[in-house]
Amino acid sequence: MHKNSNLELIKQLRKELHNNPESSMYEINTKRILMDFIQTHTKSIELVDMDCWFYAVKKGNNHETPIAFRADYDAVTCADGCYRHLCGHDGHSAVLAGFALWLDTVPVERDVYLIFQPGEENGKGAAICSSLIKNKNIGEIYGFHNIPGYEKGEIILLDHTFACASTGLEIKLIGKQSHAAYPENGNNPATAISEIIKYMNKMISEPHKGIVLGTVIGIDVGSESYGVSAGEGILRLTLRAEYQDEYDEFVGKIEKKAEELAHDIGLGCEISRIEEFPATINDQSCVDKVCKAAHKLNQKTIYPATPFRWSEDFGYYLQQTKGTFFGVGCGENHAGLHTMEYEFEDDIIEPVIDLYKEILYMKE
Repeated sequence: MHKNSNLELIKQLRKELHNNPESSMYEINTKRILMDFIQTHTKSIELVDMDCWFYAVKKGNNHETPIAFRADYDAVTCADGCYRHLCGHDGHSAVLAGFALWLDTVPVERDVYLIFQPGEENGKGAAICSSLIKNKNIGEIYGFHNIPGYEKGEIILLDHTFACASTGLEIKLIGKQSHAAYPENGNNPATAISEIIKYMNKMISEPHKGIVLGTVIGIDVGSESYGVSAGEGILRLTLRAEYQDEYDEFVGKIEKKAEELAHDIGLGCEISRIEEFPATINDQSCVDKVCKAAHKLNQKTIYPATPFRWSEDFGYYLQQTKGTFFGVGCGENHAGLHTMEYEFEDDIIEPVIDLYKEILYMKE
């Protein structure tokens, strides 16, 4: 890439995206900004509009298996109902658009797909976009997330699970309201809710091969009327695990326990999984490729002892093909993700683009 002019263009793009945040799966203006940028500044990059998302492709000179790189572009929905780029997706997309500018200037041996994805925050985007993997026979895919608390530009790698599987679980129990003086005339779900929580905590305390966590997000039972015994209640949990099989077992058992308790005491039971994410499980050969590319560029690498507890929908792509999701440090003292003080660190834009270039040309 033209080091000075293009880098400034990409930084300006990142700032424009930052100032125009949109919620997951409603990123209409964001998508337009990105597509207009690539169309304006490239000649050989083909853009394909897929309605709520799009991809760019640089056609290769032979029939080698295609490769893909992915960025997300939705913003965080905050407690006040506003949307803000507090997770760095504006930076992720600016990096990939910058990579497109460089691709426009060079020949490539194989087709290179750049996936610009909506809806990462709610786990819906990658589930839609991952269909491209099979449709285009993509053989490997790469993506990154900026991560505060690590040295700026440091490449963060994990050999297996990078980010945990998780889901929100809403358990609604429907009983019968009664006068508080005659609770036996009703069917209060409070005891069943407490039993589900105790069962969850018991499961967490048992031995596991990896991280298994459950968090009570909210409990809504009854009202402020002290003369009324509650007739229904909702328990909200977030469940997560390092390994997909342990996650599936953990969530399944809690759902089964809730249904059994409800049946035993005559409660109605409605269960919903909300914002479900698969585990993001890296391919070892692709991790090694990223590591070699980083070392060639004299970029520092680090392998944390445990996966990140948060979730990332890049796991949907890794269910379809091999690949690697990695982190890039944005400073030990940088504001944390999803905090009001957070903004993407522009200093890591160029190092990530350089790393993508090395990954593209590196042979296994």
